Amino acid sequence: MPLTDFQLKKVNTVYQNLYDSNKDGVIDHKDFKDAVEKISKLHHWGKNTEQYDKAQSTLDSIWEGLRKYADKNKDNIVTREEWANMWTDTLGKVENGEPFPDWQQQYIEFMFYANDTSGDGFIDRSEFVTIQTLFGNNEEDSNKAFDKLSEGTDGKISKPEFESLWKEFFVSNDANSRGNFLFGLPPQ
Repeated sequence: MPLTDFQLKKVNTVYQNLYDSNKDGVIDHKDFKDAVEKISKLHHWGKNTEQYDKAQSTLDSIWEGLRKYADKNKDNIVTREEWANMWTDTLGKVENGEPFPDWQQQYIEFMFYANDTSGDGFIDRSEFVTIQTLFGNNEEDSNKAFDKLSEGTDGKISKPEFESLWKEFFVSNDANSRGNFLFGLPPQ
């Protein structure tokens, strides 16, 4: 089943704002290297430290999984069209009860721990806003997004909640679903 217009807007927003980290219009290995640099700087992980090397290894693995899954013409880049086609296939499977592909599961895990800069097992407002602004969202919109994300919580998002919100972001067609705010304000 094809993506709805709303789902397509959301996956394109994530493509542009999160995965295309260097903003060159495509996703490639350089974007994952750029993401490691940003996250490592935020967490104060120096190069050649265990944390830096683990982040690099994890993102290299995620890139390889994404490339194998989405790069249909094998040119080592993922275009918007390949991205949208990949999400059409993925969401069809997820809506039928299958899990996200392994590379996406790894990315969910990585992004939770990238957001949880304190290491307390929760993402709070400050941590969320910091990551959002690191990837180009403005602070005011990031705070508004966190208000919606944290509804019904004590102001912190646990790992299971984060995983649920991630799935909701990609699957939901309801513009008011909490998950739609996981990457900032949802597209209009």
